Amino acid sequence: MSPFLLTIANILALAWASVAFISLIRLFRQKHPPLPPGPTLIPLIGNLLIVPQKRLHLEYTEWAKTYGDVFRLKVMNNTIIVINTPTLVHKVFDLKSGSSSNRPKSIIAGMIAPNNVHMATGRYANDTWKSSRKAAAYALSPESVKTRSAYQYAEATQLMNDLLHSPELWFDHLRRYTLSFSLGIIYGQRGPTLQSPDIADFMNVHPRYVEALEMGTLPPVDLFPFLALVPKKWAKWKQTVEHIRHLQHSLYDRLLSNVEHRLAEEESERGALMEYAIHHASKLGINSREHLLYLGGVLLEGSESCSAALQNIVYAFVLHPYCQRKVQMEIDSVVGTDRTPTFDDIPKLKYMLAFIEECNRFRPIGPLGLPHEMTKDEVIDGYLYPKGAAVFMNIWGMGHDERYFDKPEEFIPDRFLENPYGIKNGITDDPARRLNMLFGAGKRVCPGIVLAKTSLELNVANLAWAFKFSPKVDSKTGQEILPSLDNYGDGVTAVPKPMPVTIAIRSEIHRDIIIGQLTEVQPILSMYEV
Repeated sequence: MSPFLLTIANILALAWASVAFISLIRLFRQKHPPLPPGPTLIPLIGNLLIVPQKRLHLEYTEWAKTYGDVFRLKVMNNTIIVINTPTLVHKVFDLKSGSSSNRPKSIIAGMIAPNNVHMATGRYANDTWKSSRKAAAYALSPESVKTRSAYQYAEATQLMNDLLHSPELWFDHLRRYTLSFSLGIIYGQRGPTLQSPDIADFMNVHPRYVEALEMGTLPPVDLFPFLALVPKKWAKWKQTVEHIRHLQHSLYDRLLSNVEHRLAEEESERGALMEYAIHHASKLGINSREHLLYLGGVLLEGSESCSAALQNIVYAFVLHPYCQRKVQMEIDSVVGTDRTPTFDDIPKLKYMLAFIEECNRFRPIGPLGLPHEMTKDEVIDGYLYPKGAAVFMNIWGMGHDERYFDKPEEFIPDRFLENPYGIKNGITDDPARRLNMLFGAGKRVCPGIVLAKTSLELNVANLAWAFKFSPKVDSKTGQEILPSLDNYGDGVTAVPKPMPVTIAIRSEIHRDIIIGQLTEVQPILSMYEV
């Protein structure tokens, strides 16, 4: 045979071998799809050395620019997947909700609220969790929220009065408002002052609870489970966790006991969630008092997100006086100065609503949401989301994506007047984008969206109608003390930290209306007094 024919034969053989090899690779990848891309792994520890303990959302957003819309991290034998687009949120959490609705295991969360009774942090989306969601859906449905509008209006009136008389306590007044309103709809009793036992006790225990769940606060028992075997006398962190559980359990037990006592005494019911849950426990699938106890407690904890959003609004007013003035001019035009805003006014306040959306985009309270856990392997867009992986939705990154938002690091409310989602003109948006992304997705979406939205909108309208917000002036230097929207907690929720601001009533007319209105709503408030 000629050398030429041998060469042709060799080339053909090599070509067929190459085709076969490529086919085998494709077949292997189909059966064993890859994880999403991510930083280089170190044997045994993975990415342990580069995963930040604080402000994860900022680092995740930077990594998204390098690795794309989805990337993975490995910490020891744990897989973390971060998704950075609304479409992926929809594909992973909505379309695959049957396998993406668990929470990652948290030993500390389980020690504080065992047996999956905590609706937010409970690991399993099981029957216990479903019964809690069913009860919450009743209490927080649009119809139920509407029936409580008079009470919400009354509590919002007291908030204005509190700010009028002690503006220096503004940060805690906002917390009292959201807590008191939540206490009313959950337990049928309110907290009229900062010194009210239920208000004071919650403000004491909840920050401790949140801090205990933050990365780096306590020993990493989820990474090194053997630490949980250390006896309590040698593990101070166990004593801390036990104390938090005691404080939290005592508060929630007292609140539930008050409802049980009212029902036993056949007092007039107040339309509270816990009254409904007690009456319909069997139908709801609630089969223990512990379950009832944490059903109310978890919903009460949700009030902190509402107060944090209001606190961010105040800081935005101070830092952007031009925007504050535009909100006030719009409210003055729609509402006038002879009455306070009502729920009917809200749809007409287009710029104010854009201002709120920009605050939520610019500094979202939950920049990464709460992580989900995959309960089985799923392949999405060619990448493997393995069973046991913790999946984060990077809400911060989605709201600061330069592909869609013009100057994302600047505060520009007008972007939401030009486009309902605030994106650039002339581009094709992500088709799965929605405004309530910060409330989560899939089966774990927050059940209190309507309540949070109405509360935020009414109170922003009230605050802008009644007060002028400006920086505090240093008494020694005469310089303005500007707050910072970057001064927030390092946990999963980016709760702003208290900073001094100046709050002044806009006129004596506004003062008189607030005082008079508080007298008018007093009968409504008294219905929720113990």
